[in-house]
Amino acid sequence: MARTKDRLESLRIAELAAFCLVAEKRSFVDAARALGATPSSTTRAVQAVEALVGQELISRTRRAVALTPAGESYYEIAKAALRQLQAGTEAVSRAGLDLRGWVRFSAPAVFARFFLPEVLADIAGRHENLRLDVTYTDARLDPAQAGLDFAIRGAFPSDSDLIGQTLWRYQRYLCASPGYVAAHGLAIVPGDLARHRVVMHTGPRILSDWTLRRGDERHRLRITPAHRVDSGEALVALVQRGLGVGRIASWIADPLIAAGRLVRVCPGYIVIPPSGRQPEIHAVYRSRALSRRARVILNAIRDKAPAASAG
Repeated sequence: MARTKDRLESLRIAELAAFCLVAEKRSFVDAARALGATPSSTTRAVQAVEALVGQELISRTRRAVALTPAGESYYEIAKAALRQLQAGTEAVSRAGLDLRGWVRFSAPAVFARFFLPEVLADIAGRHENLRLDVTYTDARLDPAQAGLDFAIRGAFPSDSDLIGQTLWRYQRYLCASPGYVAAHGLAIVPGDLARHRVVMHTGPRILSDWTLRRGDERHRLRITPAHRVDSGEALVALVQRGLGVGRIASWIADPLIAAGRLVRVCPGYIVIPPSGRQPEIHAVYRSRALSRRARVILNAIRDKAPAASAG
């Protein structure tokens, strides 16, 4: 009993955080990058947690990193503990303190219409001395070079020299307007897409192939777009106007489908990258020493994130 108590006292918050990140990202390398640490130090942190518990929590093979049954259980406990600690820290930090000064960040252009204005209005309404400077662009800005506190991006983290945190994960659907479906029919299976017009988002690069997945079933299609745009916001607008079928993030598509403004094409299928990774909205920044006001904004965005879709 005394030995367990000694080990509990020696367990650091950083080790719990490292374990949770490895569990979420299924990768020691990706977790280390997000922590601004080395893969070896992240491995040692997870080993320290396993030594405390006395069981293997994460199985490691050449091909995969996965939670063991014990790891699944312990992850929920560790994550809840970290959330509680963060909430307590923020509550104490907020007491008697107002957010003031500028927060400069960028976000994809589509955020100007979906999700972000409501979150920022809520924060600004509670902190009258807070100043927001938001650049809406689909370009992948470097926070340091652009003079930003952080940059919000979609898809997948790609800069190894930037620190990042996941805000939420999502799926990608194929969608069209009800008017387009009425005029051209509904594509039910991937093979039906050959007779449909496609509107393609070219940023940050032009994709020539789409891979559609339903369960273990996969279809790789060569796409010849009828229209191309370099903005996610423009893509959604053109698809709603009936110009064709477009690939749209589930967090944008779901409320538009519920409102009857979009229809899912090839329902039951999601569009995935060749790697099979689930895309995510994430924030990147150069230094872990983010201002408190910047962290409060990121936390609010993460806490009010759209519900994840199962596809």
